[in-house]
Amino acid sequence: MENIKAIKWFYDFEEAKKVASKLHKPILIQFERERCSGCKKMDSVTYLNEYVIYELQDWFVPVKLDILSNRILRSQYSAIWTPSFYVVDYKEKLYYSFAGYLNVEDFRIILRTAIVSYYLPRGKYKDGIAVLEDGIRKFSGNPRTPNLMLLLGQAKYLRNWDSKLFKASMKEIIEKFPESPEARMWPWMDQIE
Repeated sequence: MENIKAIKWFYDFEEAKKVASKLHKPILIQFERERCSGCKKMDSVTYLNEYVIYELQDWFVPVKLDILSNRILRSQYSAIWTPSFYVVDYKEKLYYSFAGYLNVEDFRIILRTAIVSYYLPRGKYKDGIAVLEDGIRKFSGNPRTPNLMLLLGQAKYLRNWDSKLFKASMKEIIEKFPESPEARMWPWMDQIE
């Protein structure tokens, strides 16, 4: 892991798009506003974590935009809350969004979900699987982990077109997180051998 001391934020969306195009990375937009307590807490807690800094810089081109002065972009993504986050490509296509303050662990999980949501439509299954397996290993007890497991099952299925791999992921979710929304999506999975 590279020793980066702080996140290098962009504050100009057009500049961020140029860099994203050149680096072949998605853009992570954070909409904020002056009196946003969640935004301030992201800055004073979450964004100070060395792993968050590294992962955010490694996977994304991060840009902060004022939600009040960026009306066209805010409207384009239906942004109504701060902080809110949008993962887009340099052509402004949306891949993932989430809103609200997140602590370090939850934010790191969401970053994984976001980057994999960008990878999978591009056929980058191997990269997505690596990110998800790492996240599941690191955050095995987090309530957001079943979502990583669901994405892992989907990525494995898409990579190999083998439904057994998806079913194995779903069975693991049902066993380890039976009350999770992901387990409740697939009530018939426990009947499959």
